[in-house]
Amino acid sequence: MDPASLAMLMQMMQSGKSSLGGIFGGLFGDPEKPYQQAINQYEKYGNKGQQVQNPFLNAGSGAIPQFQDWLNGQKDPSEFINNLMDKYQESPWAKYQQAMRAGQNMGSASGLSGSTPLAQFMEQQAQGISSKDMQQWLSNVLGINTNYGAGQQSLMQGGQGAANALTNMYGDLGSRIGEQSYNKEATKQNQQQNLWGGIFNLI
Repeated sequence: MDPASLAMLMQMMQSGKSSLGGIFGGLFGDPEKPYQQAINQYEKYGNKGQQVQNPFLNAGSGAIPQFQDWLNGQKDPSEFINNLMDKYQESPWAKYQQAMRAGQNMGSASGLSGSTPLAQFMEQQAQGISSKDMQQWLSNVLGINTNYGAGQQSLMQGGQGAANALTNMYGDLGSRIGEQSYNKEATKQNQQQNLWGGIFNLI
């Protein structure tokens, strides 16, 4: 290399207008660019995958405290049943009144009003209707309660599935991005070594 060319090259390096990689970058392109593009694509599709899974993850996370509350409400079975039965009011009373009226009507028609057998019959009928109605109501409420717990558990399972999918995706993306970052840095180092070697050979 003639002194004038060498002086120009050294001036470019000292002025900071161009890095070693940029001196010949315009001629040969940027060898690091494909690795960075790969990293960008991995990050892009990783974000898309996260957006798909997030609703399930959030729903499952939100169901955890509700499921815990549901379980805590049943840790004492007697208290749980008593709390349910406290809400049982109007329907059995209405059926009891209907049974009383039916008994009175029957007594009036048969001339037994006021008799002990009639009173016993009316009481048995009223108790039977009330008991059956209470059992049916309790069965319905317990069924709804069970479905609620199963629904919360299903949401948690969906959230766990989403969490597993994201964990696997992050692990895979981390490995791929790490590989591309390593290749990018290795290419940068090789490029600098080759440039310095080329410069020394020219000198």
